[in-house]
Amino acid sequence: MDGSDVDGGSPREGGTRNGGARGESGGATTAGRAGSPAVGDPVVRPAVDDASEVPAAADVSLNGADRAERPDRVSSVLVAVGPGPHSGATVDVAREIAAATDAWLELFHVVPSDAALADAAPDDDASGTVAPADAADTDYAAAGERLLGAAEDRLGEFDRADRWLVEDRTAAGAIVEQSAYYDLVVVGAPTTGTVGRFVFGSTTDTVIGDAEVPVVVVEADGSTALDAA
Repeated sequence: MDGSDVDGGSPREGGTRNGGARGESGGATTAGRAGSPAVGDPVVRPAVDDASEVPAAADVSLNGADRAERPDRVSSVLVAVGPGPHSGATVDVAREIAAATDAWLELFHVVPSDAALADAAPDDDASGTVAPADAADTDYAAAGERLLGAAEDRLGEFDRADRWLVEDRTAAGAIVEQSAYYDLVVVGAPTTGTVGRFVFGSTTDTVIGDAEVPVVVVEADGSTALDAA
């Protein structure tokens, strides 16, 4: 793992990335920062603890803390962006962690590849995205870009962020594979129902178990679904 690789490794086939610079100055202000840790002090758990105070979050848990190659540094954070009820709170918590650690954020959304769509049963929603208005001409990439745009808007003045839309058979597989290029992964809590299962649901458990770095799981205090209209 190269935690200093803020670009998140090489884009995989089918993925598109867009720089997310939102201004000329540094990160957003955050109420939870109580001073910088001394050199060599762990920063992952204190940053997560502080981020748990985000108003939209009901619960924030750190899993696999012992996977951190450099507990004293967080340079890059992969944020799984989806349509679920925890998605807004997930972005909020990731922003606070990044602000506290001077890290970059990668807003990451997965849409189904052709192979995933071919494998899906007729009644399945393999996308895990908000479907376009014209369901007969479903454009998963466009829906994914709208979600990423909504996530970027939710960051406000925080400007150390990129966005990446990628195709894969499963969201869990894509997130786990890319986790090696980041210091931390932030995902929403599991959701029920077909919609959102592609990015959340069992995906969360898989990411917790298989990611190569610590995983932060965020549960919202009520629905914070991103407005991708």
